[in-house]
Amino acid sequence: LPSTLCCRGDGSAEPLCEGFINEEMAGQPFYLPHQNNCSRYWMCGADLMPCLFECPPIAEDVGGGSLYFNIDLQICDWPFNVECTMSAPTSAPTTPASTTATPTTAAPTTAA
Repeated sequence: LPSTLCCRGDGSAEPLCEGFINEEMAGQPFYLPHQNNCSRYWMCGADLMPCLFECPPIAEDVGGGSLYFNIDLQICDWPFNVECTMSAPTSAPTTPASTTATPTTAAPTTAA
């Protein structure tokens, strides 16, 4: 099945595979890191459609967690071998617009 039918994303921005290919890579799959999860990576297939993958978990008896994608070696690797820090997805802050009430004071009135 084509990768477009088999692959799902996770809501993050999908890479534009066309922007990373060169003549030597034409027709060959290649891999790109996920924007904010060190354990995930994108495979750009020969059809230049991105497909999201996740590195396997690490056994609990050796620390748990998950392997990280190593962009230099193009493999899942031990986290201590990979320069990557997890970051939260970036989005615009959703703070309500502040309204400042202007105090009003009534002018003193004099009775006649």
